[in-house]
Amino acid sequence: MSGPNWRSITGNEIARRKQIIKRKQIIKRKQIIKRKQIIKRNQITKEGIITEDLRIELEKQLYQIEEYINLAEKRLKKSKGIERQAVCTSTRRSGFQYYLKQDGKRNYVKTEDMDIVRKIVQKNYDEAIYHELLTMRYRIERFIKLYNPKSVEQIYHKLADARKNLIVPLILTDEQYIKEWYGNHHGFQNTFPKQGAYLTNRGEEVRSKSEKIIADIFNKYGIPYCYEPRVELAGGHNVFPDFEVLNVRKRKTVYWEHFGLISDDEYAKKTCMKLKLYEDSGFNVGEDIIYSMESEEYPLNVKQLEHKIKKYFL
Repeated sequence: MSGPNWRSITGNEIARRKQIIKRKQIIKRKQIIKRKQIIKRNQITKEGIITEDLRIELEKQLYQIEEYINLAEKRLKKSKGIERQAVCTSTRRSGFQYYLKQDGKRNYVKTEDMDIVRKIVQKNYDEAIYHELLTMRYRIERFIKLYNPKSVEQIYHKLADARKNLIVPLILTDEQYIKEWYGNHHGFQNTFPKQGAYLTNRGEEVRSKSEKIIADIFNKYGIPYCYEPRVELAGGHNVFPDFEVLNVRKRKTVYWEHFGLISDDEYAKKTCMKLKLYEDSGFNVGEDIIYSMESEEYPLNVKQLEHKIKKYFL
């Protein structure tokens, strides 16, 4: 099929079509960047660590299984007086036909007697579900009991130093991983001039007293962090979050934003736009982006801040 006859299209129509093509290209670039960000954060590499997340998920499953077991037990208790009988079925043009099998014979069940068949079939189903749930609970409990996510790492840790010196570990130790993380993540990328400077306990200059407090809490608990890294978001936007932080246990990099003038309308508007830009680029607030905030009326709650840092990074 031949393309459109551009000579027969007006200048306005050509401009409109070009704008549509341009918008589609921008959307496609954003989608590509978003996918890359998601892949980068979820990538399993040789430096990755076996975490206890699986145990947490299985314990959630156990809780749900217990609820279903309790429900099945209540159903079976109500159906205790129902006699165990074999139910046979056949298919007819008008639907299904049911029989109760006794002494090797199939006895046709009339429509008015279908209630007993329903109760028998329901009880058989509930019993099958109940026993399957018990089996699942046993298997998960046994797996959790035997599961030790640290066992692979412990093989390296138990070696003598002389042997460690000769080995390239399959899974990096926390110390090795942190060192490599610092080598790949760099702070102080924001060239915007500082109006004031506050010195952290690590000897770094930050822009506000609150940022100093946050940095010092990270340092207090030995949480690796970088100040003001550069992050490329969708549409080629570069942002400089206050901190890039490593959860060593999960080996997950998270960005921390502190919003210190949230009572200012213009600042609050920019904050919402920035959080939306993060989400448009594939970062989930509460998972990949953690934030704290304060205003003149509501100053930074240090105790609450420390609790939040412990929750997400220890």
